[in-house]
Amino acid sequence: MTHPRSRASRFGSSGSGKSRLGKSGAVALACIAWLALAPAVAQERKPIPGTSVSLAAPKGFEPATGFSGLVNKANQASVLIVELPPEAHAQLSTLFGNADVAKANFARQNITIKSVEQITVGGDKVPLLTGSQIAPTGDTFDKWIVLLKGEKTVMLTVQAPQKAKLAPAQIKAMIASVSLGKEPSLDEKLAALPFAIKAAAPFRVIDSIGGSGLLMTVGDKNTDPSGTQPLLVVAYQPTGPVKPGQEDALSESLLKGTHNLENATVAERKRVPFAGQNGMLLTGSFKHPNGSNKSFAQYLAIGPDSRFVRLIVMADESEMPQLQPAIDQTAASISFKDK
Repeated sequence: MTHPRSRASRFGSSGSGKSRLGKSGAVALACIAWLALAPAVAQERKPIPGTSVSLAAPKGFEPATGFSGLVNKANQASVLIVELPPEAHAQLSTLFGNADVAKANFARQNITIKSVEQITVGGDKVPLLTGSQIAPTGDTFDKWIVLLKGEKTVMLTVQAPQKAKLAPAQIKAMIASVSLGKEPSLDEKLAALPFAIKAAAPFRVIDSIGGSGLLMTVGDKNTDPSGTQPLLVVAYQPTGPVKPGQEDALSESLLKGTHNLENATVAERKRVPFAGQNGMLLTGSFKHPNGSNKSFAQYLAIGPDSRFVRLIVMADESEMPQLQPAIDQTAASISFKDK
């Protein structure tokens, strides 16, 4: 089992709509336009719920309800904020600081990086990547990705359909307006999630990811590179089109797109109540890269407005039976929040 935080980034991302548990990737930049706009936008800076980030949002952007960030419903643009441990900054700086390395690594996520430049944010020079990505729908999205350092490592990603013709100067001005404050409490992060949940012992919450996902484990390690501890991840997807009745096919697709579970064996699939809906449960086994035999259980439900939530838990085969009551209780506590 890989680093719990790393896995969350693949489990649920709102970027291309493709759900994978994996490694991170994205951020943005700022420049000359900011010099003219600085006095005005600084007065309009507002905090992003559940994060340490405050910024001046461009006209048309409003707080997102399915993740930490902003959305512009008119042109389908979004600003996604993901906060990682402070020690992640050193590793990611290597990725963001070198154009060739950035291009090679982001290409693995089907993101084409066109340029790497420096932008001033809070008096510091930070790397800004610009590029594009083709979504599963066939639409091409412009992307701006920036890496920031505060109490947490912050990755900020802006994306918009190319047909929206989002002005780069406007995006850079927004990024330049970013201010990093105190990390929110765990209770504040939980309150900002688009779903309600209560962890049942022995599971404990590690952290939220991107305002749309939650990590839990059993044991004293918050990071577990060797994959020895049970891991439970809940992720929410605000995008469709997904309608009730598609749970079976969607569950299978998401499972096969999850890191380490690409070749998992599904032993049973059945309909179960989940998140207030008629959900789908898949259970089975897989071989972990560390050589151990693991069991998994994946719950999925499609809620209002084609939103869906997924819970997946992975543990050693010998541990799963003892954990099942806590898994059932945690799954039963999940519900969609009203928008």
